[in-house]
Amino acid sequence: MNRTIVKTREAHDFLALVPQLAGFLPEKSLVLVAFRGNRTCGAMRFNLPDPAAPEKVLKRIATTLVGTLCKIPDVDALVPVVYSDENIVAVAGLPQERFVEVLCARARLSGFLLRDALCVAADGWGSYFDPDCPAGGHPLRAIAASEVHRAIPEEVRRDLATLQSRADLPAVDPSMRERLGRRLARYQRLGGQAGTMPELLELAGDILDPVVAAEAALGFDPQNLGLDDAAALLFLMQGPACRDQMMLQFAFGETVGRNTHCLNLRYAILQRATGRSLDDIIAEEQSDGLDSPHSRVTSDLMLGLGRERPDPERIEPAIRLLKVLVALAPRTARPAPLCMLAWLSWAMGRGSVAGIFVDQALAIDRHYGMAELLHTVFGSGHLPDWAFAVPPDEPENA
Repeated sequence: MNRTIVKTREAHDFLALVPQLAGFLPEKSLVLVAFRGNRTCGAMRFNLPDPAAPEKVLKRIATTLVGTLCKIPDVDALVPVVYSDENIVAVAGLPQERFVEVLCARARLSGFLLRDALCVAADGWGSYFDPDCPAGGHPLRAIAASEVHRAIPEEVRRDLATLQSRADLPAVDPSMRERLGRRLARYQRLGGQAGTMPELLELAGDILDPVVAAEAALGFDPQNLGLDDAAALLFLMQGPACRDQMMLQFAFGETVGRNTHCLNLRYAILQRATGRSLDDIIAEEQSDGLDSPHSRVTSDLMLGLGRERPDPERIEPAIRLLKVLVALAPRTARPAPLCMLAWLSWAMGRGSVAGIFVDQALAIDRHYGMAELLHTVFGSGHLPDWAFAVPPDEPENA
């Protein structure tokens, strides 16, 4: 992969580049732009703390953020950028100034060079390190007019959206939604209550192969999705085993999907033979050291353990397809594809977007198991290990 190098000499030029580095238009956010030498190597987004929070809370937050930054190999410098909806003229200094002071102090204690610390507010921008920053900040039009926008090659320039709009669902035909609901109900009558039982795997196998279905789905045009395909995919996703297999397959490929499906069939047989729950079977195997390599790999991938990166060229069409399926699905069938959207977004480093999808799933069913699990994982601030891996021939910006 060819590297794209965009040079920024002025602070407003750097601010014009930050949304491209982050992959979205930040709002009410802190973006930590990490450097390896003179080149950027990552941009991480976090929620802003309450401006009135006690200093001990700000120190705790800053310590956590700097600790996350330390996981990126060979990072030696950073630029914090605050995006605030406050007006500079309405505050003393710049918005979030107390927090940025604490954050910079923590970063310096950890050995990081602070190249700058910037704020983009509702009425202007400024540097926390600039004692001569105007009272109302510098004009935002300097960022909008930056030459950086034209310097980024078309082939690598990202179409940017806000975090909220990344989670927006597309408009769908109401008649298609109604017909899909009837077709899905017909499938579910065939399966009874098999959505959470081993029998769903056998039933799905009689209707279609979930591995073949997942692979074919990546080639569908979401804007022209057929009724039969949409109903079959939604039906398969209602079973946790098929849901997780398809989700991992979307991210890592058909081999991972096939291995996960074979593992699911094995556990389905054990559940039928013993009458025990899947959780009990897995817990016993792990305590006895009898779990299979495929079981460990599947579990590790779900939790983001390991440096194998998911494939963005598979995930992006999967996300577009899943958004259409959620928009078409009856309300009770939405938590499964919403959780798949959440996990795939998290796998791509879009934790804030992932949280929106999880919240939507919990609003429908507050006891939906995967949504509860993802809410816990995301709430802890855990990021997948591959987010900190340095990919070969990584494109860099400076």
